[in-house]
Amino acid sequence: MPINLPAQLRSVWSSTRYDSPELTRFARRKAVIEARRGLVAMSLLMIIILLIEAALYVKFALDPLYLYTCAILIMLSLNMVFAARTVADPQALRLLGVTLLVVCGSAFVLLAHYQHVFHPMLFASVAMLFIVIPMMSWGLGEALAVTLLIYTLFTLSALEADIEFSDQSLWTLQFVMLGAGAVSLTLVVRNVKLRKHDVATQHDLVIAHAQITDLSNRDPLTGALNRRFFDHDFELYLTLCREKKNQIHFMLLDVDDFKQINDECGHECGDCVLEHIGRAFDKALAGNGHLVRMGGDEFALVFADLDPGEIARRGLKLFCDLNAASKYPEVGKASLSIGVASVPPDIEVNYRQLYNQADLALYQAKSLKDANPTPPNIVISVLQDPDDVLNSTQRLWEKPARGNY
Repeated sequence: MPINLPAQLRSVWSSTRYDSPELTRFARRKAVIEARRGLVAMSLLMIIILLIEAALYVKFALDPLYLYTCAILIMLSLNMVFAARTVADPQALRLLGVTLLVVCGSAFVLLAHYQHVFHPMLFASVAMLFIVIPMMSWGLGEALAVTLLIYTLFTLSALEADIEFSDQSLWTLQFVMLGAGAVSLTLVVRNVKLRKHDVATQHDLVIAHAQITDLSNRDPLTGALNRRFFDHDFELYLTLCREKKNQIHFMLLDVDDFKQINDECGHECGDCVLEHIGRAFDKALAGNGHLVRMGGDEFALVFADLDPGEIARRGLKLFCDLNAASKYPEVGKASLSIGVASVPPDIEVNYRQLYNQADLALYQAKSLKDANPTPPNIVISVLQDPDDVLNSTQRLWEKPARGNY
């Protein structure tokens, strides 16, 4: 199979650009961590290399300026390690990496000019400078730019120097830079491929985990959330509502005489009714709350700063429309009773307290069936005082809101 070189180059040119926009956004969120780790790794490796060089300078009794240069570059590398902990922009972290490499390269050039000769240790330093490039998490385009920058710095400084370096030194320098640069870029390409594969795999795992979690938190029949919502997310939702000063509404609804529908018309009819509740009230919320199947034919709606009466009417209208279009004629006879507990944001409540108040309202709504035989019946209970949370008597109910929809 022929290799598509342009496509291969595009895939490794950037370490954070992917074919999928979702994958690109996911990779950019991880870019800071990768760039930070890369800068720290490169800086620590530079420190180790410079310490080894300093020891060799002492062993060979070279000019003290070599030691001073190593000390300054070690301090710069240490500063990069600490800077990496505070910088949160991946581009800024990569620029710090470029700065470290360029400053080190400039220092080696100045040493060569000062000594009027490229010492073998300087050649080793130049090679090491290229070899640490793959430690950063940049793509081929960025690594190529850095490599050319260092290569140009050394080449121009050697050609424009006031002194004339020997041809052997110049050709050796070219060989060292081109060879080390080629090895470095090859490693960068390999690292980008591996990194992108890892990121794509992590992204797939995150998506799969989210899907599995969502499935485990949803009722398979109606698509509504199950009661796990109240175990894991409800308290956080209440906290967010209080922070935003939103009125909190807890609506309970269930099907009138649902057992009779199941017994007389069959469970397929009953399942159809439950599906219609899920579809209708999820659409009524329009993403501005949560629909939860509590069990059996009982559902809960949790939302904030919306008119509960309007939500109930909208959901009931959609529910009746779905029932009218059902292939089961008996489904059209299904009706609902609704109880709502509404709580201002300054009243501290928990799930159990809200549920109890909404359940009392639902109980009264069902008790109104004899007085109002044409459903639905809606009762809204508004808690006006913190002491009301501890009181479960029906005196908390306002005048029932009833109507035919």
